[in-house]
Amino acid sequence: MSTEAISTLRARIDELEKRSLCQDRTDGISTVAITPETRRARRHVQNSQCYSSRWVWCPPNYYDLGLEERKNILGAHSISQLCKACLFENKNYVPNQANDPNVADSTNSKYYLVVVQYVESINTSKLASELRGLRPPGSTRMDPKYFSDLRLAPEEVSEQLTGYGHNGVSPFGILDTSIPVIVCKSILAVKPKFIWMGGGHKDLKLGVAVSEFIEAVKGIVLDVSEPRILD
Repeated sequence: MSTEAISTLRARIDELEKRSLCQDRTDGISTVAITPETRRARRHVQNSQCYSSRWVWCPPNYYDLGLEERKNILGAHSISQLCKACLFENKNYVPNQANDPNVADSTNSKYYLVVVQYVESINTSKLASELRGLRPPGSTRMDPKYFSDLRLAPEEVSEQLTGYGHNGVSPFGILDTSIPVIVCKSILAVKPKFIWMGGGHKDLKLGVAVSEFIEAVKGIVLDVSEPRILD
């Protein structure tokens, strides 16, 4: 196949991808950004057979808007369906001594990706308690202070580990697949049981059924949030 033919084929593939990623967009597809990041997130969604998934490209001023306006753009029923993914770091992390360091251990990870609703906020004390509770009582359970210093990871660290930039972090397709995904228990109460989150680009949002989402990312459901006081 000639170079020209390959270029034409790639252009056609890009065009099809743009169309498939903007089915819910009404302002055309000229500004849709097909990037390695959006491809990676979409591939994970497809491979996980998340048949409920929807993709929506949002206007550039999306994050300048209130939650009600964002809800309307996405076609959501409630602002409680709007979620974000935040990378937390355990500053007290010590690698497992007895186990293979290359084997992921969700009960003792340096980083955790926490998916939380915008109407909730992470309570780090609850998060510490729930993470400690992942191990049964006894000699293997972490010291009570082990998870006492959980902090949001710096933005550059988050981008390095997830592969996504600010406001574009998606639990789908993160680069470091050893990072456990924590799903706030409050998300289970959302009605209808469908949530929205980052899609790999700050202007791209992904919607998916809660059950499909948890199964696809092997989410660990924990009670780690509390209601936010909204303006």
